[in-house]
Amino acid sequence: MTAMFPEEVESPWRRERLLESLESYRRGLAEAPLLRKRSGGPTGGREVVVGHGDEYAHTQKDADSEAPLTFVISSEEVDRHGDVVLAQGWRLQAYLQNPVFLWAHNYGLPVIGRALAVWTEPGLLLARLQFAPTVFASQVAALYRGGYQQGVSVGFRPLRYEERRDARTGAFLGIRFLEQELLEVSAVPVPANRRALRRDAGVDVGDVLAALRMDTW
Repeated sequence: MTAMFPEEVESPWRRERLLESLESYRRGLAEAPLLRKRSGGPTGGREVVVGHGDEYAHTQKDADSEAPLTFVISSEEVDRHGDVVLAQGWRLQAYLQNPVFLWAHNYGLPVIGRALAVWTEPGLLLARLQFAPTVFASQVAALYRGGYQQGVSVGFRPLRYEERRDARTGAFLGIRFLEQELLEVSAVPVPANRRALRRDAGVDVGDVLAALRMDTW
């Protein structure tokens, strides 16, 4: 399965490769590509090192004492890649059997938590996320609880899609995902979706955009 990172699909060449992969999947010639909706470039080759032994000193009681956090994990607004993911198109059955919460879409690291609940509201997909009782997960949790980090991102397999094109010029604008299988949710510093933020942090970027009348960026 080909992994398509957002930093890879920002260029026209990468977007063309993504469309080719999606078309091959639609025709039954290949598996659906894996999409990870975060923004920003690669991490410069540095990987987070998760500790062992004494660094797992947090007990289950410590973890349970921290209340889970609620996030908007996807919305139907046009994201930073020009794409739209329809809320009613989410397929959650498989994810609910393995509701992993990862760090920055890194499938090589242990999970940093789990989803206790996932649900839809009009135009939104939300999740209540609980952090794992490890040192690294607790450090990430502290960033969210302290307001230093707010964003999350989804990894998914597209099942049905259509191209978004300018009604007047026909120029390619992005992809509208009509049906998609949720694979994971990740903690990320900068999400591709501007509304994919902690809901109980006190500020909803959608409300800010409406107030500023900047609904299209």
